Parts: sequence; structure tokens; C-alpha cells
Amino acid sequence: MQARTAEYATLTRHYYNLATDLYEYGWGQSFHFCRFSYGEAFHQAIARHEHYLAHSIGIKEGMKVLDVGCGVGGPAREIAKFTGCHVTGLNNNDYQIERASQYAEKEGLAGQLDFVKGDFMQMSFADNTFDAVYAIEATVHAPTLEGIYSEIFRVLKPGGVFGVYEWLMTDEYNNDDLHHRAIRLGIEQETVSPTCAKFRRH
Repeated sequence: MQARTAEYATLTRHYYNLATDLYEYGWGQSFHFCRFSYGEAFHQAIARHEHYLAHSIGIKEGMKVLDVGCGVGGPAREIAKFTGCHVTGLNNNDYQIERASQYAEKEGLAGQLDFVKGDFMQMSFADNTFDAVYAIEATVHAPTLEGIYSEIFRVLKPGGVFGVYEWLMTDEYNNDDLHHRAIRLGIEQETVSPTCAKFRRH
């Protein structure tokens, strides 16, 4: 656990170097889970999940928005099209940034999207840069939640909203139960169902 925490950036970068093509082949360009309505098509459900997040945190046309851990930019493109905002995607993986930029260009969205390489624990953006920030199953890779959330708070404008879908343990989890602990470790090591929350900066 300590080694994974200390080497979070390298491990995440190497993991997605290996997994990105497989994810796209099997999952599409939005690397996250979602709820399905009865009879709903996969890509429709994924888009609805992203629209719901954008709507819930009040993303509007013309806003500057940050996507923390943007992957190959599937959610960023969908949210940019849905709302008319400008999205900056932050990612520490060169391969994913390259693919995200290519997809944005192909869809005619290059003017609404930027993809930046960086560490979300040490963002290069100035204070109070973004009207809204979101993260979709990405902050789980942070070595400390205090570190990533403090950086998000710093770059978010006063009154701005941060929305997040993330993995968490429920009240049913019992740390004294070895079976529960084994399940938790397996999730940590293999993949990480999320919940949604939003926070407003005051």
C-alpha cells in the first residue's frame, strides 16, 4: 500500500499505457461505469450519466471547466457538446492526451477542448481558474484525498462547483472481516461502483 501510494503517478501512467487500447475496444471512450434504464443502449446510458453530472453541477455555455483525470476525453467531448462550455482535460498520460486531442479534432471540437499533461496533485493552473470542476472515477488514483481535493479547491473559482463520481466503502464494510478486506484489496488493485457528490466552493 505504501509503495503504491508513493509511486501513484508512475503506476497510473504505466497502467493506462497498457490498458487504454483494451478499454477503448471493450468499453468505448468514456472509462467509467453508469446506471442503465431498462432497454437502454450502452452508449446512451454513458452519455446520460455524463449529462446528469454536467446538469447537476450547473455547467453552462461559455464556462471554463476542468476534467480531472480525463482519459481519452470521452466525457469532456460529451459535456462540451451538451453544454457549450470549454473543457480542459488534465491527464498524466501522454498516450491518452494524444488520443483525446485527435478525437476532439475529428469531431470538430478542438476549439472547445484542451488537453494538458500534468499531475493532479500539483496542478499548473493559477488559483481561481475554473467555473466548475469534475472528476469521474479518477481521484481514486490520488495518494491522498486531502491533496487532490485541496488542489481542486485552489483552481476552482469562489462559488464554483466540483462534481465527482467516485468509489467508496459503504457502512456495511467491516475492516475486521478478512473477507471484506480481501474484496477491498482486490478492488484497489484491479479496478475501482462509484457514487456522485458535488461541492460548492465558498
